[in-house]
Amino acid sequence: MSCTEAFDQLTSCYSVGGQVKHYYRYGHMNDCVKQLERFQFCLFNSDPVKIQQWYKKELDEKRARGSSEDIWELR
Repeated sequence: MSCTEAFDQLTSCYSVGGQVKHYYRYGHMNDCVKQLERFQFCLFNSDPVKIQQWYKKELDEKRARGSSEDIWELR
């Protein structure tokens, strides 16, 4: 996990373009909590086992959440 990449994702999330895209896809503004957690995790953790567990947890959450295409089926 690159801290530079995590920081770039965080700043992109807070940008106007990132907020507009999120509002268009999901119907509400993004609070960027996930990106902030990822950046903080990167800064304070270097243990490979914890990093692997983090990625596994993120993948499981992403699968359970679904995708933005689910909204378009309702419309």
